Amino acid sequence: MIILPRLLGDLLAQVDERRGAELGLDFADHAVDFRAEPMTNPTRVVSEEYMAAARQALRLGRADDRLLRAHEAFVQEGWRSPGDSEAVNLLDSAVRLACQDMLIEAGVYGRPGRVPLTPQDIAKSAQSVVGRRYSERAAEGEDVQEVNRRARWEEARWQVQRVIATEPVPGGGTGR
Repeated sequence: MIILPRLLGDLLAQVDERRGAELGLDFADHAVDFRAEPMTNPTRVVSEEYMAAARQALRLGRADDRLLRAHEAFVQEGWRSPGDSEAVNLLDSAVRLACQDMLIEAGVYGRPGRVPLTPQDIAKSAQSVVGRRYSERAAEGEDVQEVNRRARWEEARWQVQRVIATEPVPGGGTGR
């Protein structure tokens, strides 16, 4: 039997820091799925921008004005709706994984407040978010624990597929 979370952990242990950060953002985006998640509109808007700004900063290798503005808006709006807190926490963790050191250098966070995160942490949290969402939407009479377990499994399957599908060819070739 293939244990997907173990396989995922093994795969993620082999990626470099930047790839891990990119994958963490991918995992959070997929788990929250802005089209499906019942977030309030202001939270959705600032969250989408925060994720886009984090991706841009990751490509640039530094915190730019867009990330700083998006972070401020996310902090101000992102915590106002208690019903959105699980998704907000996941997105915040993914951006911290990707951009925490940049935000420390920009003076947003202090070094003592650095939170150690790994892509595995984001993957596991994303699986939990998805499992909980499906459990809440389970039909009457369904085994909620089984719905949760299957949803987490499917999310882990997607994550494994994402790692494999986006892994660059060794040596920079096209692989074809």
